Amino acid sequence: MLSSLTAVYLAATIGLTQLPPTEIRPDQVEHIALPCAQAGASADDNDSAQSLNQQLATKMRGYMNPYNTSCARAVVETVQRSGFNERAAAIAIATVIVESSIANLDGGLGDSVGLFQQRASWGSFEQRTDPVWATARFLAVMRQFFPNGAWNDVAIGDVAAAIQRPAAKYRHRYGVEADDAVKIVGELWARNGEWPLPTRVDRGH
Repeated sequence: MLSSLTAVYLAATIGLTQLPPTEIRPDQVEHIALPCAQAGASADDNDSAQSLNQQLATKMRGYMNPYNTSCARAVVETVQRSGFNERAAAIAIATVIVESSIANLDGGLGDSVGLFQQRASWGSFEQRTDPVWATARFLAVMRQFFPNGAWNDVAIGDVAAAIQRPAAKYRHRYGVEADDAVKIVGELWARNGEWPLPTRVDRGH
C-alpha cells in the first residue's frame, strides 16, 4: 500500500496546481483510504457533503463526499466530546484538509499515516489510523503548545503549522484552508447530537 501511495504522491498534478508535489489531492484518495466511521458514511454525511460543496472555496470544493464528510465528522465529534470549542475543531479540520484531504490514509511520506499524517513517534499504526485517537492526540499537543486556551488568540493556520511543523515554505497552507475549515465545522458542529458516539474502527491489524 505504501508503494502505491508513493506513486500517487509523485503523480503529475492536473488542476490544484498550487499544491506542493508532496501533498495528497482530494481526487487521489478514493482507493487508498481506511474507514473513519465503524458504521460507514451516513445519509446525513451525504447531505452535508452536498451542502459543503457549495460553500467551500479552496482545496475541497467539489470534492466533499460521504466518506470524507464522515472523517470530518469523526474529528469534529471528538473535539466536542473532549471539551474543546469550535475554533479548536477548525484548527484540526484545517490540518486534515492539508495533510490528507480529510482521508484516513494507510500510508504517506515516510512513516506518516492517518488523517493527520502523524509520524511513528506519535503512536502506533493502529492509534494513528484511529480518527478518535489521532484527533485526541492532536488536541493534546495543541494544548501543550498553546496552554490555557491560547489557540483562541492565534491564527488558525499558525496553530496548525506549529503542531505539524512542516518545512517553512509550506507553513502557509493551513491558513489557506482556515476559512473552509470553519465552514465544515459550522456544518457539522450543531448536528453532533444526531450521530452516535464515535467508536474505534476495526482495522483488521
